[in-house]
Amino acid sequence: MWRRSSSALPSPLLLNATGTTVGPRGGYAVLYVEQGTQKKSLDILRSDPITCQSLTENEFTFRFWEFGQIELEACAVDLMLKDIECVPIPRGSSPANVKLTFRKATKNFMIIIRVSSLNSDFDNMVIVDDISYRATLCTDALSVFDIGDSFVSTPMLSLLLSRNVHTAQDLSCDFSKRASACLWGMLNQDEDSSDIASNTWTVGHGPLNDEKLYSLTGISEIPEGEFGLAKFETGGSAVLLSEVVRCALDNVHVQFKLWTTGTAKIKVCLVEESSPSLLDCQDASSGDVVVDLPRIRRPFRVAFSAEAEDQGMVLIDDIIVTGQICPPTAAKQFSSKTFRPTADIPDPNVCRLLSCDFHLGHACLYESSQVSNSAMHGVANRKLNAFLTRSKRVFILESPQFRLNTVARLHFDYRLQGDANLFICNDSGTKELESCFKVEGREGNDYIELLASDTKVYIISRLSETGKSGSLEVSKIVFTDTSDQTIC
Repeated sequence: MWRRSSSALPSPLLLNATGTTVGPRGGYAVLYVEQGTQKKSLDILRSDPITCQSLTENEFTFRFWEFGQIELEACAVDLMLKDIECVPIPRGSSPANVKLTFRKATKNFMIIIRVSSLNSDFDNMVIVDDISYRATLCTDALSVFDIGDSFVSTPMLSLLLSRNVHTAQDLSCDFSKRASACLWGMLNQDEDSSDIASNTWTVGHGPLNDEKLYSLTGISEIPEGEFGLAKFETGGSAVLLSEVVRCALDNVHVQFKLWTTGTAKIKVCLVEESSPSLLDCQDASSGDVVVDLPRIRRPFRVAFSAEAEDQGMVLIDDIIVTGQICPPTAAKQFSSKTFRPTADIPDPNVCRLLSCDFHLGHACLYESSQVSNSAMHGVANRKLNAFLTRSKRVFILESPQFRLNTVARLHFDYRLQGDANLFICNDSGTKELESCFKVEGREGNDYIELLASDTKVYIISRLSETGKSGSLEVSKIVFTDTSDQTIC
């Protein structure tokens, strides 16, 4: 049986067995084998089970001393002690360090040291010390970006659109729906800035590997759902800005959850409305962060300024802002039934751009996109009609470009005939044709919900793959708020 001992070994014994007086220090494992003992009855020295390790390099090292005629081997075995891979230990290497690599074992295995042969005509003894195993486990991150196979990032839909900030709570953000409802965004990359970089904040999605994230950040909690992400491949900086706050009065706090990997770090700063310079920055450490904002009487923005010297990531989630700020204007409540904050009312200018009843015999500000195989169309009797054939299979009605201040809806009356299908698509501030959906009905009224980040809408009719002919009729396009109330 293997036993632990800390007894000092006599120098003559060591010198006679190994040719040196170097012996184990402190505690060590020892196996004493009496004369006549058979190998199969001997115990083995084994590790705890290793659930999973990556196929990167691993190294198993230990030091041993042999006394008598006995030999060892190190093996990787499965949980039933069946051999996966074994490496014999040369006798001549005692008492030097032995270094081994296992190339076949990756999941649910143990490492053992056992006697491979011995001369049972004599007493034998073996000592093992300084055992070490280095490997990358599956729960260990392979890089500062490795937080799980299911982790992806997508562009943030929130943009800086000069929206009003009525209360501190308006700046709270959990990044759901790709942050489309958040009053946060980034400066346009073509804007001049000495302090604010144009690197991009995105929205990350899980589920994340909590063990890998813990190995990188030391924090056991993981983001829930979507979260803000700044990723640096070769260093740099990225700044996420709030909409303009008129002033900060009393007890304004910014609270959020933070994770950082690699060399990445983050500061919470104030930014002047008229200048992109970062002011009054406070460093933040991973975990639950609370930053107190000073009283400030002039307009400003709050900024999350992330940076890294080399590779790294910053993850933030659950931004909560509390305290008293100056509202943009004094609101007058004309009626308790009809009053709504202006931040919830879509811009009437966008309403005038997008609404159309075709009564003037044309498509208002909409244009027909000329692409290959474009179908013929015309406007008559307050209706737009497009006619699709095998040679003219597609019709695209493109809206003018617009900038929304909040979520809105665009309703349309339509009718499809023959083999025509209808799709509604939109551009966002970061991507053309950000999303499309197929209208499943054949006639009636439907709508697309527009986000504050959307910039253009397309009404697209396409002939089915095997279709011969068809037509689209659009009779009214109406812009409303999310309660279907008309704006203009």
